[in-house]
Amino acid sequence: MPTRPTPAPGRTAGPVASVRRLVRVTAGAVDRTPPLAYAAAVAPVAVIIVAVVTQPWLPPTDLVRDSQAVAVLRGSAHTAHGLVSNVGILAMAVGAGAAFIGSAAASARRHRLRRALAWGGVASLVVALDDLLLLHEGATFASWMPKAIAAAYAVGFATYLWRFRTPILRHLDVGLLILALLGLGTSAIVDVLAEPATAASVLVEDGAKLLGLAAWSVFLVRGALVALGPASATASRSDGDRADAASRARTVTTVR
Repeated sequence: MPTRPTPAPGRTAGPVASVRRLVRVTAGAVDRTPPLAYAAAVAPVAVIIVAVVTQPWLPPTDLVRDSQAVAVLRGSAHTAHGLVSNVGILAMAVGAGAAFIGSAAASARRHRLRRALAWGGVASLVVALDDLLLLHEGATFASWMPKAIAAAYAVGFATYLWRFRTPILRHLDVGLLILALLGLGTSAIVDVLAEPATAASVLVEDGAKLLGLAAWSVFLVRGALVALGPASATASRSDGDRADAASRARTVTTVR
């Protein structure tokens, strides 16, 4: 009877090895993102939240919630209502525009990167439209719509990450992508668990959401810059990541 080959010592066959390899590659890709890129996403959000909390004129929650929701709650409207929410929509628009420009202007040899940016831009526009129409806030057309939209987001982003995992890991800023997912995930968790909502939970929920949207926008902008750069730069970036991964693998082998 034929026998299965025995895995080499120190290696694990099957899904476990694939997961370990993915973790190693992801860790190497995270190191690619410079600190200034994180600062571009985090610093503006921190300044906005501090300003919202310390200003003396309006309740902080009225500035971070969607303007339509605040108008319904207060029975009146103010030009500053929903200011933070509108900043998030603006961030999505900037990210979408950069992604579409990068996708359209990149060379044909970067077809995977072009598609990753194009679909990232589409996702940004969908999120912006959702925030404008408040589809995620209530039963706009049917009682099941908010849950259906949340499920669609989860499936959509998971599909995006899997479908474009290669260009993301090779060329884009995985650290910013992780920061975006952490921010949006934290916002969704607080939204579900904090019932009834308090002033603190609203600030945490919408602050984390704004951080996720800002990180996603910077992720797309930097991806567009990579796509617009010379092909040799993209290739050298990937070669450098592979060299770092190989060096770490040799170090692990030596330690064993």
